[in-house]
Amino acid sequence: MRKLATAAFAALCALSWIALRTAPAQAAPPSAAELLPGIPLDGLTAQQRGELAKVASDEFCYCGCPHTLAQCLSTHRECKHAPRMAGLAARLAGSGMQAREILRALAGYYGSFEKGRRARLDLSGSGPPRGDDKAPVALVEFSDFTCPYCQALKPVLDDLVKRNPGRVKLHYKPFPIMGHARAMEAALASEWARQAGLFWPMYDALFARPHELQDEDLADRAREIGGDATALRAALQSQGHRARITASQVEARAAGVTGTPTLFFNGRRYTLTDFSTAALQFTLEDEEEWARSGGWARD
Repeated sequence: MRKLATAAFAALCALSWIALRTAPAQAAPPSAAELLPGIPLDGLTAQQRGELAKVASDEFCYCGCPHTLAQCLSTHRECKHAPRMAGLAARLAGSGMQAREILRALAGYYGSFEKGRRARLDLSGSGPPRGDDKAPVALVEFSDFTCPYCQALKPVLDDLVKRNPGRVKLHYKPFPIMGHARAMEAALASEWARQAGLFWPMYDALFARPHELQDEDLADRAREIGGDATALRAALQSQGHRARITASQVEARAAGVTGTPTLFFNGRRYTLTDFSTAALQFTLEDEEEWARSGGWARD
């Protein structure tokens, strides 16, 4: 009996081996390049392309059609939204995000456009804006002059406004971080300058020398921009503009701001971690479409 059982087991193993050898090979899953035709993938590693392929197969296009992103690109070719979404997903993959993180970032970004998600920000006391006051898109920055990330973002925002005349205007709202030395004093100097009609020259001067924020340094900045240094010293001493700064901080926290810089486009919080010129130009164009069409334009 044992010999028969052993022989039967051997025969079964032989048949299994033959079946494995003769079974048709399973097709490899589609690559990111196949799923995202026409989308630049240069610079993405094999791992990043794999994560992007998962997103393209799982996520639906934000245009509202009943297709995944990959299906929209292949069958709904007149859709102008799918290539933009795919390009954004590719940039997120290139930053090192995994598929689940990309999906979460896309959901947060496109969800932020909804009316109920927008903050009601008071712009009456944060003027004048940088750029055309009649520009339809109001970009609000909650910022701290002593924050290194705000310092790095400053030329990007300047460039965005400069290259889009009549399209976007920049409003600055103070959000000094209490743990940052001289952050409040810099904010007080900027609000004094706002009242004196010298806000943007002071804004430029403070960001140009972020480590020179002692009272005499700030008085020098006032003198350099054509202001009254004595009046600025008195404003720092009395802290008469502190209530405006506190109100800005309260408004920011109510809108969910916890750090700097935080940006809002027409009350829509910018949720991505990419603050490059290209990324901000991209979201400006999305904001313009949403405002123009009352939502996403129909393809």
